Amino acid sequence: MTPRPQIVDTLVIGAGLAGLSTALHVGRAGGEALVVDAADHVGGKARSERHDGYTFDVTGHWLHLRDPGIRELVLSVCPPDHFLRVERLSRIWSHGAYTRYPFQANLYGLPPEVMHACLMGAIAADRALPDTIGAGDEPENFADWIRFYFGSGIAEHFMVPYNAKLWGVPADRITSRWCQRFVPRPRLSDIVAGAVGCNEAAMGYNATFLYPREGGIQTVAEALADAVGRDRILLEQRVVAVDPVARAVRFADGGILRYRNLVNTAALTGFVDLMGTAVPPGVRAAREQLWATEVVYLNVGVDGPLGQPDHWIYVPEPIWPMYRVGSFSNANPSMAPPGQSSLYVEMADRETPTEALLPRVYEGLVAMGLIDDPRRVRFAHVRRIPDAYVVYDFAYHDARERVHSWLETQQVRSIGRYGDWNYSSMEDALIDGRRTAGELEA
Repeated sequence: MTPRPQIVDTLVIGAGLAGLSTALHVGRAGGEALVVDAADHVGGKARSERHDGYTFDVTGHWLHLRDPGIRELVLSVCPPDHFLRVERLSRIWSHGAYTRYPFQANLYGLPPEVMHACLMGAIAADRALPDTIGAGDEPENFADWIRFYFGSGIAEHFMVPYNAKLWGVPADRITSRWCQRFVPRPRLSDIVAGAVGCNEAAMGYNATFLYPREGGIQTVAEALADAVGRDRILLEQRVVAVDPVARAVRFADGGILRYRNLVNTAALTGFVDLMGTAVPPGVRAAREQLWATEVVYLNVGVDGPLGQPDHWIYVPEPIWPMYRVGSFSNANPSMAPPGQSSLYVEMADRETPTEALLPRVYEGLVAMGLIDDPRRVRFAHVRRIPDAYVVYDFAYHDARERVHSWLETQQVRSIGRYGDWNYSSMEDALIDGRRTAGELEA
């Protein structure tokens, strides 16, 4: 094991994608960076686990690379032919029927009364829209934003209940400012075309994605770590205190490491807590207003093939305990043993012991046509992701800004989905690392 130094130019807390990207870009610019992580593996949440011949990621980690520089980076550090290019196959299951993603542009196949309510609501919403929509015209409340653009039918039958299951809070408790990039907003003509079954265009930021041919998404993190240099990454090194004045961190074993630049990629709330009495009361109060929803999910091994081909399926109806079901093996058969299949099941009910919900989950998988008999389930392992979905409530923006503004005064950068405290993608984490390295160089 590489010995821990006493001082380093740039210290990066967290060996997830944002941290690895920071260190890699610092190194390529001729700088010196050291990455530390409490875990025994690199990748953070972009990791994979194996069980009985199955490979599971931490739920769906599909790689969308739109930034040319990041795409070039990932393809350069991974071996040739490392990735499959996959055309997204994703649907919504509701009212006993499957419809294409996104729901708002693909109503065809729903019961007539549901389709009628969605279409009439969309028409009414479109007629009510002002000719020019200024920055202050859009509703701040996410539930109202949905009704503003899509109408009451689409809101009631998909978007409001689904987002309540996803975020763990009602849609009227969160703002609409998170969703501009992630929620496709079709024109009325697209909604009508989708209702009669002639909308062939794939919408959304994730219409295609890359996925490793073998080994799961962690292979990308491992390739990045190799490019950084394993001697520049120290694992099982838990930081227990940060002194921004002395520019030093203390580890669980009592050791001290001093730094010139500090980049954090761990959860912002926990990171602020590490600073103890150095944090002013107003910043402490702002940190207390930041919170996130835990994700509880199941890794499921299935005997034989699945009855549906989808990569992931949205389940909006409150009667079911899950909000999304995905399949790694549908995207890449190597993720399961020959002749077998895998699922990940993301749970909306985060309070009831998951084992007690399994009969209802299996009932849902049968109803969805994914399996024909619960006895085909070989195992269902419960996993949890703390701080999975940052909640964009009405205190979020001001509170987050106050915390980050204070960190800037301490010459500390906190980046990535968790360090920045946002809703973003793997590519965004890599972009954050590149940007931060450029700022340090400047």
